[in-house]
Amino acid sequence: MAAPSGAPHTFAPAPAEARARSSVPRKAKAEPEVKDVKAPAGGRYWRPQGQVEESARQEVRALLQRKPLENDFSGWQMPFPFELPSGERCPICALGECGDVNCAAYRPKHPEVRAAIEEVVARFAQQYLADGIQTYVSVGSGLLAQDWFILEKLSALHLAPSRAIFVDLRTAHPAIACEGRQFSGEDALDMTQLGFNSSLGPEFSFSAVVTFGSRCEGTRLFDFCNGIEEDNIYVELGPEEQGAMIFGVRRNGEDAQVTAGGAWLVGQPHLYLFTVSATGMLRIYIDNQLVVSQQGHPPERMHRKRLYVGRSSNCSSFFTGQMRKIQVWNYCVDSCSVDGLYADEAERALNQFASWFPEVDVFTFGSLASFAAAAEEDDEFQADLLLQIDVHKELDGFQDLAKKVLSSNGLALTLPKTGKSWRREKVKVVELRVESEVLAQLEEKKQQPWVFFGPGKVGRSHFCQEESRFLRLSGWASRIGRPPR
Repeated sequence: MAAPSGAPHTFAPAPAEARARSSVPRKAKAEPEVKDVKAPAGGRYWRPQGQVEESARQEVRALLQRKPLENDFSGWQMPFPFELPSGERCPICALGECGDVNCAAYRPKHPEVRAAIEEVVARFAQQYLADGIQTYVSVGSGLLAQDWFILEKLSALHLAPSRAIFVDLRTAHPAIACEGRQFSGEDALDMTQLGFNSSLGPEFSFSAVVTFGSRCEGTRLFDFCNGIEEDNIYVELGPEEQGAMIFGVRRNGEDAQVTAGGAWLVGQPHLYLFTVSATGMLRIYIDNQLVVSQQGHPPERMHRKRLYVGRSSNCSSFFTGQMRKIQVWNYCVDSCSVDGLYADEAERALNQFASWFPEVDVFTFGSLASFAAAAEEDDEFQADLLLQIDVHKELDGFQDLAKKVLSSNGLALTLPKTGKSWRREKVKVVELRVESEVLAQLEEKKQQPWVFFGPGKVGRSHFCQEESRFLRLSGWASRIGRPPR
């Protein structure tokens, strides 16, 4: 497929008379038959919300013959306008993709990348999956625009899947959430009061806006457990002068911990996020910045009898201060998930995608671990074609988990970067060499090792101290008691 050339094309709204013609009432069509589909534990099924008119489908596909639309919106690149040339609303206007203009794969500047990705997927699908694709899986799918292009391509090759699964943090919702409260140092919360009665683990996240009072040393922000020092997930506060904070997971009597120094000050509110992945990577974020990470072990998946907030399971000391906007996930989320910035955008995109492909059963999972559990329980969820496209950060445990969820002849492709692609041949998984001249020439996106942090975010010896700006390495040292420079 030839790469489009020339300046990006901007679609103009239809003239008034066209919009007037389009507003004439049309004869109602019969609603499609409702499928009786159930999602596995940890997943969600997206039922089509309505029918897409054939005329709208033709108009959308006609747009593909024009120069690509440069339409940046809220950090995303939206390849389709909200209004079609006829004046009709575009049925997939909410679909988006990577909006980083500095990315070597940014579609408006490099439309040849999309053509190359489609060519690679089509070539491998025809070579290895010619008998058909039952389950299509996309990891880090974002707002689904690239997946729409790929499924349109597969449909044209008569290889459309019957099931599409999207694995993305933006589809993860909190398992528990509450507004929080003031803690006097004499009492605490047990979140089982909210009626939560499900298992937690092996992934876990806890976030809250915390203001620390006096006498917090030795107390715990939260302690989810089955008893005194039994299967705990907790955060303990160290000496006030050092601002130490310890995030730990106790499993089979052993603690895995990560410690952040200079992580809290009395009287200062900060947003804290504590996460542990399915591979046991523990992380602490403060004000949306990763402070420290360390390999440990994940919590065992189980129902925990006590979900303490503001106290410990092993002593009578209570936290003093305030915790607001408390959220708990059964996933390893990131800082963008805390305020749900993309939740509505993802929901709209998924509804539009499901309506465009009503013959495809659409499911979402908030993490690879939850999808892997579903694939292990039901082999219909094993991936015939698994794609990871435009994912700039390495996902914990992706390679191991991806190999486990492939079907007997499943294919896993990582694009636009070449390499790290596999194919299952019965009991063994072999690495595939992905050859594409266009993708091989892409510049590797490099992260700058030095960053500027503003006042109120980083201090020279304390994360929470307000000091003037200065350059420093990304991340925050885990050692405590470091002398000021």
